[in-house]
Amino acid sequence: MDPENSSKQIKAAEELAAMILEDLRKVDGCPQRGVNVTVYGIPWKAMLMFGAEAGPVRNKAELQGFFEIIVERLQRLYDAII
Repeated sequence: MDPENSSKQIKAAEELAAMILEDLRKVDGCPQRGVNVTVYGIPWKAMLMFGAEAGPVRNKAELQGFFEIIVERLQRLYDAII
């Protein structure tokens, strides 16, 4: 995608990851620790990981679904600087 012709705002990968994690933590049952989001690639994608500090995540599939929705919404709004 040509950045000069894009109407999207540009954010650093770290900013996008923080935005995704902030939205995800608003979901009931999301662990406050041990959840990591990585933004990578051009066009950018995101990966959600649950570490040991997250403990047992009973609603993991639900959180993954919300994660996908959040990422799709942000991909329409922002390009990433990786």
